Amino acid sequence: MTVTDAKSALQSEYDRDPVWGPLSHPALETIEEGRQPWKDHIYIAFWDPKSASYGFLHWNGSPNHPTTKVQANIALGGKEFDLIEELPPQATHFSSDSADFDLKGTIAYKHERLKGTLTMAPQFGAINYGPGGSIPALADQEPLQHFQSGLTLKGRLQLDGVDYDIDALGFRTRTWGYRDDSEQFPEYFYLWATFDDYAVSVIKHVHPDGRQKTGGALVNETETIMITDVHLPKDRAGFAYEVTVDLEDGTSRTLSRDERVWGGWCPIGLPKRNGPTFAAFDEVVGFVGPDNEFGYGLSEYGYIRRVY
Repeated sequence: MTVTDAKSALQSEYDRDPVWGPLSHPALETIEEGRQPWKDHIYIAFWDPKSASYGFLHWNGSPNHPTTKVQANIALGGKEFDLIEELPPQATHFSSDSADFDLKGTIAYKHERLKGTLTMAPQFGAINYGPGGSIPALADQEPLQHFQSGLTLKGRLQLDGVDYDIDALGFRTRTWGYRDDSEQFPEYFYLWATFDDYAVSVIKHVHPDGRQKTGGALVNETETIMITDVHLPKDRAGFAYEVTVDLEDGTSRTLSRDERVWGGWCPIGLPKRNGPTFAAFDEVVGFVGPDNEFGYGLSEYGYIRRVY
C-alpha cells in the first residue's frame, strides 16, 4: 500500500483536514446511555537527544467513562515534570486548565511551572491499523479505529523559569471506539522507530482468546510496506533485545537495541481499579538498523496485572 492509496481509502478525512486526515478526527461529546466505554485517545511521543528533551503527551476523552484527562510526562535537560488534569468531552479542540491542543498542529501549555508552544508537522504517511485486525475489540463491539503518523515537533518550552528549544522527532496516534484496556488487552508490544529516511511502526497483541496478531508498516517518503509479523528475542529483564519485522514484500529487517535514554510508566486507566488492571511501560531507546543506520524510537510493553 502506498501513501497515496492510504489517503484514497480515507478521502473524507483528508478532505476535512488535508494535513493530518484521520489523526485529527473529531471526538464524541455524547453517546447513547447504557453503551460500553467509548474512548477517544491521542498519544504523542517526542525525543530530542541533543537537548535531552523527551515527552509522552496524552489526551483521553470519553462521553461515558471517567478516564478523561490531559496528561504530560516531560523531561527537559534532565529535569522531569508530570501533569494530569481533568478534560471534559470536547470534539475538535482539547483544552484543560493548563494545556491546549487543536487536534491539528499546535500544543500550548500555561501551567505555573510549564509554559510554551509546540508545533507539529507530519513525517511520512499515516498508517491505518484497523483493517489488519491486530488490535482486539471490546467484547462484541466493532474494532477500534487506530491511526499513527510520524512527526517533527518544534518550539520552546519553559520549565521552572528555564527555556528549552525543542527540535524533535516522534509520532502521534489517534484511536477511537469502544475500549477498556483491562478487559481487551492481555499483552502487547509496540514500537515506533525513526531513522533518517524511514520509520518502522509495529504492534503485536495477544488477544483475549490467546491468538497473537501483528499490525504496522515500514514507511518512507514514497511508500508504505505493511508488516506481517514481528519477532522479539528478550533480554534478562524481558525487554526486546532486538526487533525483527517481516514485510509483505518478502523481506525482513532487524533493529538492534542500543541504550535507553528515557522512560516511565504510562497511566492511562482509571485512578483506582479493583481486579485485573492494565499497565504499560514506555521507553525511548536507540536502535541500529541493518545497514548500521542509527535512530531512536519508543517501545511500549503493555499487559494486565492480575494479582489483587
